[in-house]
Amino acid sequence: MNNYVQVSCDLYNMFEEAANNKVDCDITFVKEKEEITVSSKIVDLRNVNNSEFMETADGTVIRLDKIVEFNGKPTADINYYQYQ
Repeated sequence: MNNYVQVSCDLYNMFEEAANNKVDCDITFVKEKEEITVSSKIVDLRNVNNSEFMETADGTVIRLDKIVEFNGKPTADINYYQYQ
């Protein structure tokens, strides 16, 4: 199902802090049932049609609820919202 699942404030704050500090990040996300890892800076966080996205310096746009690992940490450990 493609319904957006909100990410926790703690997780969003981690993304925002990395973006503000312009640090390189390792981001693993799911796209079409495949895990993809990108190493880049986060240049933008935005809300589009009630879904939250990040854009990286290399132009990759990632829906936040599709991120499964951020800088080596599984996001399920930080995100208290889960798919039902």
